Amino acid sequence: MNRLLHKALVVCLLGSFTNVSVSQQDTAPVLADIVISSGVEGGGYWGAGSRLQAVANGMGLTLKNQASIGSLANLRELMKEGSPVSLAFVQQDALQYYLDSKPGAVQAIETLENIGRECVFIIADSKGDIETVEDMQKASRMQLGIKSPNSGIRVTFDYMASLAPGLGDITVNYGNAVDMMNGFAHPLTNIKRAVMVVHAPDAHSPEIDMVIANPDRFRFVEIRDERFTRKIASGEAIYHSMKVAPGAIEGAGSVQTICVQGLLVANKNKLAAQQREKVIALIDNHWSQVRPDTE
Repeated sequence: MNRLLHKALVVCLLGSFTNVSVSQQDTAPVLADIVISSGVEGGGYWGAGSRLQAVANGMGLTLKNQASIGSLANLRELMKEGSPVSLAFVQQDALQYYLDSKPGAVQAIETLENIGRECVFIIADSKGDIETVEDMQKASRMQLGIKSPNSGIRVTFDYMASLAPGLGDITVNYGNAVDMMNGFAHPLTNIKRAVMVVHAPDAHSPEIDMVIANPDRFRFVEIRDERFTRKIASGEAIYHSMKVAPGAIEGAGSVQTICVQGLLVANKNKLAAQQREKVIALIDNHWSQVRPDTE
């Protein structure tokens, strides 16, 4: 009788352990896919997001590349409760601009790696008298063409204006920059005009190609104002003064400008520890496959 009771007790205990094991498996948390908010589809950051997705998937890490209109939109999605975005590409000036207005976000945002350099290119009429950013600030009536009010270019201009307040008096117009450049051929009384683009030093854009193909019609505006490259409270400078050859075309003249780093950032509250470990492993071992070689 005791043997039968003993066997029955063992069977009951084994059954209990089995149920506990199954229950633990059923309740184990399922990690959500990692989502990165990158940039405009077809653009540089979106391309980097696609490469990141391919490398991550090859490591058994599920990652989705979500297109966006720019750095500020990426940061909003990154910090929005309920948004699946836990990684984002942002320009460093856009990040600082965002944190200046939302300092509490600094506790949640972690910078993981840089994704390359973006440079400011301001283009003016070669027959006009706008040769430097100082000339733009001194002009009594100055108009600057920018693609869109929601673009990263606008964020860069706003952050530049916070460092050099004279830029705040410039009227910003939105639209196709190439059309605006063609409009330089039709002078406006007492109005100086220029357009601004921001992208990698070796990137080919319609605006850059227009200047290189028509050096007699357009010039790059030099940016030498030291206020842009001063260090902020953290001890680092957001912009770095550089002389670059736009479009990396042989024989093209170089221009003195300012450049900013693009960054991969994470929301520490959205990225699970296991996911972060895999992302860090990806960065440590495969980042060269993601980051464009533009240095």
